[in-house]
Amino acid sequence: MENKPKTSSYKRLKPYIKGFQIPFVLAIFGAIISAVITVIGPDKLKEITNLITDGITPTKMGVIPGIDLDKVGSIALTLAVLYAISAIVGYLQSFTVATVTQRFSQRFRTAIQKKINSVPLNYFDSHSQGDILSRVTNDVDLLGQSLSQGLGTLITSSVLLVAAIIMMFYSNVTMAFTAIGSVLIGFVLVGLIMGFSQPLFKRQQDNLANINGYIEEIYTGQAVVTSYNATEESSKAFKALNDKLYKSMWQSQFISGIMMPLMIFIGNFGYVMVCLVGAIKVIDGSLTIGDVVAFMTYVRIFSQPLSQIAQGITQLQSATAAIGRIFEFLEEKDMDDESAKTAELTDTKGQVVFDHVSFGYTPEKTIIHDFSAVAKPGQKIAIVGPTGAGTTTIVNL
Repeated sequence: MENKPKTSSYKRLKPYIKGFQIPFVLAIFGAIISAVITVIGPDKLKEITNLITDGITPTKMGVIPGIDLDKVGSIALTLAVLYAISAIVGYLQSFTVATVTQRFSQRFRTAIQKKINSVPLNYFDSHSQGDILSRVTNDVDLLGQSLSQGLGTLITSSVLLVAAIIMMFYSNVTMAFTAIGSVLIGFVLVGLIMGFSQPLFKRQQDNLANINGYIEEIYTGQAVVTSYNATEESSKAFKALNDKLYKSMWQSQFISGIMMPLMIFIGNFGYVMVCLVGAIKVIDGSLTIGDVVAFMTYVRIFSQPLSQIAQGITQLQSATAAIGRIFEFLEEKDMDDESAKTAELTDTKGQVVFDHVSFGYTPEKTIIHDFSAVAKPGQKIAIVGPTGAGTTTIVNL
């Protein structure tokens, strides 16, 4: 069997992301603004802490200078304005990402609608209606939801993570290495978990399509199932499919669900390490309390994106599994172009003849062997046989 050449992910997605580059850049720009404002906050908090500390610390003469409330109020007002701007930019960014992802899903639905009218009949004979419906509904919906929830989170969290790292090194190199080193193991574990859980998400979507296909067929043919006393057999088959779906869904969600609590634990561990190193440096006199307070906030800012990135990666894993199934359908071979056949039938008799016909949907698997039949004009012919004997295939031919 000849293997199809693999197409790069970018080339497959290129027609569907056309026109989204500018909104995507704007979303990144909004994430940068929000990240800058977020990392400026701890620096302003350090100034306020140092002002309060200096105001209540007696001088060498034993005089308490007092807190400069005007300056503290000015810094606090600046922080309030910055956080208000960050909230507005964050809303606009979320709106942009949601709009782009839904337009993205809409293009896939349109492409599926066009494709479903161009695939040959043997595709529908070799795939259940439920499987096709699952690709059109479940997979596209999952793709839109996962991208809407995961893409915006990844953009914002990634930019914020970089900004936090820059500010930590700007504040204190030693404490920055302490924080980053304590969470570095988290990145390694997330990478290992991603590689292990991705096939589970693909299996989950396949099992979901199988059970949807079976339900659609059994409900449509409920009268036939009841007439032939196949209720118990159908229930057993459904239970087997349902158990497979439960197992794959439980495995994928459990494995991917480990990432977020793992990153929270790693972040808290880094927070404790920074507190210990900061306390030692304050005792040595190389850092002020304001520096430690600011750096502890930076660590919180640093650990929060890690948890959000882990959550966003889980969402994108679901999107990857869904989009893979969608492309499987979109890349199916189209019907042969017969527009060049312009000959018109002038003398028709309505007689259909099968003369020693053999047929198979694939060359290596023939399902009809040496079949002959004649349907004369005006005749009514019934084609009967057990399930799987090829009766529907003959009618389609």
